[in-house]
Order: sequence, then structure tokens, then C-alpha cells
Amino acid sequence: MTPESHPAQSPIKLLVVHTDPDLHPLDSSMQARLEELGAEVLLFRGTCEDFLQAAVDADAILNADFRITARIISSFSRCRVISRLGIGVDNIDVDAATARGIPVANVPEFCTEEVANRAFTLLLACASQLLQLDRRVREGGWRMGELPATVQIEGQILGLVGFGRIARAVARRGRAFGMKVIAYDPYLTPSAIEQGGASPASFDEVLSKSDFLSLHAPLTRETHHLINAEALRLVKPSAILINCARGGVIDEQALVAALRDQRLARAGLEVLEKEPPLMDNPLLSMDRVVFTPHSAAHTQRALQTVREAAVDAVVRVLKGERPLHVVNPSVLPS
Repeated sequence: MTPESHPAQSPIKLLVVHTDPDLHPLDSSMQARLEELGAEVLLFRGTCEDFLQAAVDADAILNADFRITARIISSFSRCRVISRLGIGVDNIDVDAATARGIPVANVPEFCTEEVANRAFTLLLACASQLLQLDRRVREGGWRMGELPATVQIEGQILGLVGFGRIARAVARRGRAFGMKVIAYDPYLTPSAIEQGGASPASFDEVLSKSDFLSLHAPLTRETHHLINAEALRLVKPSAILINCARGGVIDEQALVAALRDQRLARAGLEVLEKEPPLMDNPLLSMDRVVFTPHSAAHTQRALQTVREAAVDAVVRVLKGERPLHVVNPSVLPS
């Protein structure tokens, strides 16, 4: 057979999955890196059934918020990497990918400072009763005796559940405000927590001692509803709860009950179990809750960083190299 008679090699097919195509457009430099590999870039919009058809012969999946289930992963005929445009991989069945030998890459350095800023913004807003004060001024209130009392921050205990990059950034902010910082993370040694700028504590100690409790644990089987009715019974009635992790870390029914029964002072929530929330969610009617719409990472710098890193992971795998960050590294030898 002459060289000319060899069948043409099929092009690499990269499927880019967007639940919000306007949020993660690939710029010309990213496109160029993929096209140098001969990649065909497809922008996906559709349902799970559409995805099953579109992704069956993809070599790589670049995924934002689409839920990639075990059923979808079982349909892949030649997928070599799933690259997540973000930190959390709770929308990807990592176990199913591991069983198929597919590495799942993420971007752990994404939006660290942005989410830490949001967590501390919620903390300050709750402590100062910012929304209530704003509303009272608009209604004509001004005299100090007519306004709700605020909470002191300096000297208070900031407790962190999970002590990764974002939590350590929150700890820096807490120390700058004169707070004492304690942290629980079952995957870190006490010395590692101390080196990160916090005093190590058990889970129960963080719950019971904290004046401000900030959650930074990933959503896994172990952390689903980690903050439940039993956990909330340990929390001070004067405490303020902040969640910039994942909504499923909190049992929302238990949170509603704790706020309603005044066993928790206030909450600041960047994330919810169901996003966007149903309008009959009782949390939405509670004045002692401050919300932001899972948008801390929506800055130009953060979005550029995550796109570049996620594309880099795809390029590395398609070139036969190891991506910088893999959540299931056991598949790499294969």
C-alpha cells in the first residue's frame, strides 16, 4: 500500500459543553492551541439525549455545568479526558470515569480570591445587618435607637469547615479583621492547618465555638448535608453561617428550622441546593438571610484563568502528556 492510499486519520473531535455558552467563549489563542492538534471544536447546546449523540466519538470533553452521568460516560467510545471549567466536579460521575480509565481534570486555583472575597462580603453584610439598614434608611429611619443592632467582628471566632485554598484565603481576611481563626479538615494534619494560619479543631469544636461559621468543603457523599439538624444543634444561637461551597453541604430544611426557631442568628448564602431556587423556598422570605446568586467567580480575570487552564488540560492529554490537576490520578498509568 502506498502512502497515498492510507486512509486519512480521523480528526480529533473536541466537544465543548456549555450550559451558558456566553460565559465561557474560547478566545483566538485557545482556539489556535486546539486547532494545532487538528481538533474540531463543537459548541454543544441541548439535552442529555442530544449529548449522548454528540459526544459518542469525542476525544475530549470541556465541561462547564452540564451533568455528565455514568450513563453518558458509558456511551463514550474514545474519550480521553473530561476537563472541568472550575474547581468542583460534583456534576461529573468521577467513579464512572475512573472505571473507564478517563482522567477528570479540574482547575483548583480558579477564583480563590474571588470566592474568599464573596465569603467575607457575606460575613460583613450579615454582621452589619447591611440589607436591613439600607431598607430602614430608604423608609426614613436614621436615629440609632430605631435601627437593628450589629455584631462585633474583632475578637470573634471564625470557624472554617474545610481548609483548602479558598478557606485559607478567608482565614487571611479574618486575621486582618482581628478574628481568631479555627479550622477543621479531615484530610490535613494539625501542623498543615497551623501553617495555613488557623488553629486546628475538631468538627464539633468548630461548630460549637464559632461566632462565624464558613463552609468550604467540596460536595461529596461524605459532605452531603454535613450541616444537618444534629450539627446545627451544636452551633451558637448567636452564630452566623456562611456558605460559598456547594448548596448540598447544608440540609436546607434543617437550616430553615434553625433560623425560624432562633437557634441560628443569620446566614449568608452564595449557593443553594437547587439553583436557581424555586420561589417558594422558605429561605427567600427570611430577612435574616443574605443571598448572592453563585456568581463570585464571575470576574474577567477568573473566567479567563479557568478557560486557559481547562483548555491546557485537554491539550496536554491529547498530546500524550499529564494534565496539571487530575482528581482521579489512579487512571494516569493506563
